[in-house]
Amino acid sequence: MQSQISNRFSSLDAFRGFAIAGMLLVNNPGTWDPNVVPRILLHAEWHGCTFADLIFPFFLFAVGMAMPFSEARRIKLGIPLWKRVLVAAWRALLLYLLGAFLKSALINEPVLHFGILQRIGVLYFAAYLLIRLHTKWLAGISVVMLFVWWAILEFVQGPGVTPGSFERDINAAQYLDSFILAPEDKETIVSMIPGVSTVLFGVLAGRLLRAQKDRKMVMKSLVIAAVAGLAVGLLWDIIVPINKILWSSSFAVYTAGWSCLVFLSFYWLIEVRQKSKWAFPLIVYGLNAITLYVATGLFVRWVMLSWKVPWEGSTTSLTGYFYRTFASFTSPTIGSILYSALVLLIGWFLCYWMFLRKLFLKV
Repeated sequence: MQSQISNRFSSLDAFRGFAIAGMLLVNNPGTWDPNVVPRILLHAEWHGCTFADLIFPFFLFAVGMAMPFSEARRIKLGIPLWKRVLVAAWRALLLYLLGAFLKSALINEPVLHFGILQRIGVLYFAAYLLIRLHTKWLAGISVVMLFVWWAILEFVQGPGVTPGSFERDINAAQYLDSFILAPEDKETIVSMIPGVSTVLFGVLAGRLLRAQKDRKMVMKSLVIAAVAGLAVGLLWDIIVPINKILWSSSFAVYTAGWSCLVFLSFYWLIEVRQKSKWAFPLIVYGLNAITLYVATGLFVRWVMLSWKVPWEGSTTSLTGYFYRTFASFTSPTIGSILYSALVLLIGWFLCYWMFLRKLFLKV
């Protein structure tokens, strides 16, 4: 199978690899003790944004960026519209089922609750249904969705709901979700409305890459988009707080700005400066991102957290063993980070093994 992205844009593979590596880093600390794990590697408790909160928006932005390339390739191959839509629907369903399987494996109980892969699947398909629209329409719809989300929280009423509130448990989004989601699901269904905007922002960036041949103009456009996204997001935060769990409108715009800025750094180094060797590990990650996410999730659950080994007269999991060992000659914080690095390294060797065999699995 082939890579999803043209070789011309290895920077996109590197950006996607950076996002998936960030997910593994954030999701696999040696301990979840908030007094040990660095603050930037923990999600904001409610309002605010840390490095951990940026990772998933990065990946969704990368999903959107890839779509114009893959769609253009299918059109070039003469695949009819109905079949392209069917393939997109199948991919979305497969992502949802993969996510449900992974979540079920983590809790040892069959569930269909929402999770990371499920959201990627739904948001991908929603954006795909819009991808044939003109760029101006896509931009307009992206903005409208942000205000639709705001209108829901501003005007919807219900028991225990304070219209216009963005605080925990009294906002309209969580109230509406209570009719659909399991109590343990943190991020909301309503949050998928601005989530579609995040993917569409990526689609717009991908169209820029395909249409603009002048690399300086690409960089200039990305700088403008990054500054605008960050500035608007921070200003909007005064009225609508930046909040990942709600995926607030300000959060969607703010993280899109960061996505443009981070991708710009990869684009400049790889496409403009032609210094791609340093990014090779991230490119390897990016070529099999979904496979890496699923495989490491299962490996950590079924091996690192389940296998018991002796430790100081008792037993502990492999996760506990490696974390405590690393912490014993460094510090608890560094020990936690070193354990995360171990998971990243194991995942990279899997991706590198697949890379050497030209095995690029895509959903």
